[in-house]
Amino acid sequence: MKRKFVDLKVISVSLCCAVVMGIISFVFLKMLGLSSVFREFFPYCIWFLPLSGMLTAFVYKRYGGESSKGNNLIIQSANEGVKVPKRLAFLTFIFTLLTHFSGGSAGREGTAVQIGGTLTSNVADKLGFKSDDRKIIILSGLSAAFGSVFGTPLAGAFFGMEVCCIGQLSVSAVIPCFLSSYLANAVTLLLGATHEVHKISAIPSLDIKSVLVFISASILFGLIGKLFALGVKYLKLLYAKIFKNTVLSALIGSVIVVLLIVLLNLNEYEGLSTWQQTTAFEGNANWYDMPVKFILTALTLGAGFQGGEVTPLFDIGASFGGWYANMFGIEPSFLAAIGLICVFGSAANTPITTIMLGIELFGAEAVPYFVFASLISFITSGKSGIYPAQERKLSKNIFTKVKQDDFSE
Repeated sequence: MKRKFVDLKVISVSLCCAVVMGIISFVFLKMLGLSSVFREFFPYCIWFLPLSGMLTAFVYKRYGGESSKGNNLIIQSANEGVKVPKRLAFLTFIFTLLTHFSGGSAGREGTAVQIGGTLTSNVADKLGFKSDDRKIIILSGLSAAFGSVFGTPLAGAFFGMEVCCIGQLSVSAVIPCFLSSYLANAVTLLLGATHEVHKISAIPSLDIKSVLVFISASILFGLIGKLFALGVKYLKLLYAKIFKNTVLSALIGSVIVVLLIVLLNLNEYEGLSTWQQTTAFEGNANWYDMPVKFILTALTLGAGFQGGEVTPLFDIGASFGGWYANMFGIEPSFLAAIGLICVFGSAANTPITTIMLGIELFGAEAVPYFVFASLISFITSGKSGIYPAQERKLSKNIFTKVKQDDFSE
């Protein structure tokens, strides 16, 4: 039987979940803000990081079950029908706040996506939805989560449709994902949520110098995204190989982060560190901003802390882009914007979401640059990614032929 393009039952459930997700995102953002304010007021919170790491590892090992897979479990649930335990949402909410309270370098997207995926998958299972309908409801939950936590409903809609499978968009999920993302974001805004705003001051003139700088920067953005994904992956494998006990592994990993922050006075790089984006757009990024945030975030996530990768990737991309632009005399806000979206997009393997994020955050004037930078960085990043559970319907090798079936629904 042919599927309906509009299924009112699926849309109704998706929208109800979107309202709930919007409320949760607002509460999460507020509590995250309070945690950050308290940590800045009381910088000695960093000394609690080892305890936070050990507690996180113990609880996830003892009670988490499959929850330790995080975003990858949500992707598996959408693609393969894997059940998601309800406790995943609660655990990631609590322990992400604990990560930020104690000074770990992490983001917020992972938490929102896990909550959105947990909510929608369990609701779909409870109501008896099967196969494609169940998947669409989960994808709408991912869209609602991403769109509401970042205030980017357009990018959120495409994120839900794109993140589970590289090279394929689910056409039947278009309406639920768009409606859910915009509704969840509207709810968070209605409740009083605010988001960072940055602007591109000027787009460089099209000459040989600016084109070469743009292309080289796009390649480097892709490589940074690739290195970040590989860095977190191999750090986790290294810790697991050296320390059989996850609690001990978390303790050692936490101590390393604490020593780096305390001895090198890196407290300002704790938590979200969104100030890096502001500094980059103003043309004041330092050469060390990117590597410091890169290393601290990789070490934090590699040690098993909860949080997300996206906001740190925004910071890393913007900082490197702003510094790289200054080095060649290019408008810093231009490459900061390109870096912000492309380091994230290349690490997450979501090129269309990257383009939409650029349009939504910085306007349509630089669309050609967003498109080319997104594709260049996406290809450059290769097979690596921060979501290993993603299915692949598209080869990044530009010389490889792709079957027409790979793009079918």
